[in-house]
Amino acid sequence: MLAEQRYQEILAILRREGSVKSAQIRQALGVSGETVRRDLEAMESLGMLRRTHGGAMPAEPGEASAAYTPFYNRQQQNTGHKSQVAQLAADYIREGQSIALDSGTTALSLARVIRERFRRLTVVTNSLAVLQELGDVPGITVILTGGVYRPEEAAFSSDFATLIFSKLNIDTFFLTTCGVSVERGVTYQRMDEIIVQESMMEAAGRTIMITDSSKLGTNSLVRMCGIDRLAMIITDSSASPEQIAPFQNAGLLVVTPNEKEL
Repeated sequence: MLAEQRYQEILAILRREGSVKSAQIRQALGVSGETVRRDLEAMESLGMLRRTHGGAMPAEPGEASAAYTPFYNRQQQNTGHKSQVAQLAADYIREGQSIALDSGTTALSLARVIRERFRRLTVVTNSLAVLQELGDVPGITVILTGGVYRPEEAAFSSDFATLIFSKLNIDTFFLTTCGVSVERGVTYQRMDEIIVQESMMEAAGRTIMITDSSKLGTNSLVRMCGIDRLAMIITDSSASPEQIAPFQNAGLLVVTPNEKEL
């Protein structure tokens, strides 16, 4: 079992029972005490839980680093809105196209919709989670970038992960984000997050941002690019007029389920 799969199992026990003992983890996962110790140390450093004597408890609000939230934590946030965005984004895909999906949790939501709705696509991704979702779907060709694997993101990064894009022509790149604003552009939590996204954007005919409305008008630490690089933003029905207006005033199309434009 991969480390990120163990993390998910441990988090599931925490959500179900409120706390977990190391012995319980060893029995449930069939791993050694040393593996449990390393996993709990890693998960605490990522803000996923708080270690206690002989086990762990959920992280208290505010304990997780403001600079970085791991993939499996983000996956539990705004799930309904991400699903709504994914359903709408799939309307901008046509059978036979090539698309790129990055390692964001909204990209994984889109992959789940693709699994149900499409039978002839090429999907380029650096996300192990997307590969696991689409790898066995008949007619869907998945091209995995490779690179240095980051278990906290369930994804591949580094310069190695960008080498393939000089050989590819991608119709649409569906870009996720940690924050986007007119003033600061597209932003992320960590510098190494943007390396693969930049290469995907360069290889794509257009870039569509897919994001839940909580990210609109917010900024994270690292700037990737300005909003002029985006063809449109697709977001959920909870986006307020005050959130949308600055982007529209800047000339960028913002699409919601209430105002779909194809």
